[in-house]
Amino acid sequence: MISETERFHGLDAVRGIAMLLGIVIHASLPYIEGLPKGLWPSDKNTSKIIAIIFQFIILWRMPIFFIISGFFANLVITRKSLIIWWKNRFLRIVLPIIIFYPIVSLTLPWIFKYGYTGHVNFFFSNEGQPHHLWFLYHLFIFVLFSIFIKFFGLIIYKFFKQINLIVVVDIFNTVKSFLGRHIFDSRFPVLMIFVFFIFNLFSGAELITNPLASGLYFLFGYRLYQNNLLFDFIKSNWKYYLIGGLAVTIIFFILNTQVSNFAKEDVRWIPWVILKISSAVLLSFSFIGLAEDKFSNLNPMVRFISDSSYWVYLIHLPLVAFITFFMFKITIFAELKFLISIILTTAICLVTYKYLVRSTIIGILLNGKKLKSK
Repeated sequence: MISETERFHGLDAVRGIAMLLGIVIHASLPYIEGLPKGLWPSDKNTSKIIAIIFQFIILWRMPIFFIISGFFANLVITRKSLIIWWKNRFLRIVLPIIIFYPIVSLTLPWIFKYGYTGHVNFFFSNEGQPHHLWFLYHLFIFVLFSIFIKFFGLIIYKFFKQINLIVVVDIFNTVKSFLGRHIFDSRFPVLMIFVFFIFNLFSGAELITNPLASGLYFLFGYRLYQNNLLFDFIKSNWKYYLIGGLAVTIIFFILNTQVSNFAKEDVRWIPWVILKISSAVLLSFSFIGLAEDKFSNLNPMVRFISDSSYWVYLIHLPLVAFITFFMFKITIFAELKFLISIILTTAICLVTYKYLVRSTIIGILLNGKKLKSK
C-alpha cells in the first residue's frame, strides 16, 4: 500500500492544470472550423493551430481528471472513512451545483445570445444546463452508486444465498478479480483500452453523455491508489507512455481529418474510437507519472494553482465566453484573440480567488481543510 501520510503534490498539480485548461478549451471554440451548427458562436476567422491545441487537450484532459478523482476518493476512504468521503462529496459537489447552477443560468444564456447576435439582452434560462458543470453530475452519480453498493450489496448477497444462487455472487467476484488483475493492474494497458473501447463505442469516447465511460476511468484511479507497484512503474516509465501516447495521437490526428466524412456505421469509426481511447489512456499514464516524478515536493506556486483550479473552473466559462464574443468585432489574428482571452480570463479568476475566495468559507468549501504535507 502507498504510505498513509504521503501527500501527492504532483497529482494535485496535474488535476489543477487539467481544470485550468478548461479556459483554453472554451477560448478555442470560436476559432475552430466545422463545429456543429448552434454549438458555439464562431468568429469570422478560424485557426488550424488552435484546432490542434483543442483536439490534443480534449483527448486526455477529462480522462485524467476522473482517474485522479478516483485515486483521491480511495485515499480519503482509506485514511478516514466512507462516511467522511460522502460528507466531503456533498460539500464539494452538491453544494457547488446548488450555488453555481443559478449563476450559470443568469449569465451564459444572454452571453451566448450576445455571441450570436451582438446584442446584450439580459435573461434567465436553464437551457443547456449543466453546461461545463457536467463532470460534477458524473461524480455525484459515482457517490450514489457507492451508497447503493454499501446499503444494498449485503441485502442482494443474502437474497442470492437464500434462493441457492450464491454461485451468481461467486461469478461476480471472479469477474471482478479478473478485471482488477488483468485490466486495471496491467502495466501494458491493452486489455484496459479494449474494455474502455466497448463502453465508449456508442458515444465516440465523449464522456459528457456517458457516465459509464467516465466511471471506468474513476475505477482505474480508485484501484491505482491500492497498487503501489503499478503507481511506481508509471512514475518511473512515464517517458515511454508519453512516446507511445504521442505516436498514437499523431495517427489519430491523421484519421481525424476524415472524421467528418464518415458516420458511426462506417467501419472507420472503430479504429477512430480505439485510437482516441488509446491516446487518452497513454497520455494520462504519462502525465500522472511525470507529475509525481517531477513535482512530488511541495511548491507554493504550484499549490496555489492547484487550490485555485476548482474556483477557476466554476466561474471561467461566462468570462471567457464574453471576452471571446466581444472580440468578434476586432480585426486581429485569431491566435492573438485566443491568447488575450486566456490571459484575461485567467487573471480575473486568479485575482478573485486570491482576494475574495481563498481565505473564506468558500475556499474551504471548494478545497476542504488542508492536509499536512509530508
